[in-house]
Amino acid sequence: MKVIDSSALIKYIAKEENWEKVEEHLKEGCVTLDLAIKETANALVKKALKNEVTTETAKEIINYLPKIVRITPQKEHFSKALEIATKHKLTIYDALFIALSANTNTPLLTSDEKQAKTSKEYGVTVTLL
Repeated sequence: MKVIDSSALIKYIAKEENWEKVEEHLKEGCVTLDLAIKETANALVKKALKNEVTTETAKEIINYLPKIVRITPQKEHFSKALEIATKHKLTIYDALFIALSANTNTPLLTSDEKQAKTSKEYGVTVTLL
């Protein structure tokens, strides 16, 4: 089981470089924050506005996400995330995924280099794609 953040999830959904590696991890089992669904939906809105995906396809993808990844609430991780975000000048969004990984002692899957580097300071094992 790994924590998958929004950057890795979007890489998979958008079939960006190395998306196949993300798929391998998803098959092994991943958990993410409910925040990732919102961020993925936002990425799909941007793609729909560029006519790269239809609104109907975007809806189907969002409805498919709970079938490929376990979704957990972010509220339990805000305290730790606030500490991480302020100490390392990260967004609360990125810090929440680090907090989830640290709080649950679960490795993190990300495409964000700064987030990966910071995660290691909290004893989190990171796979950077």
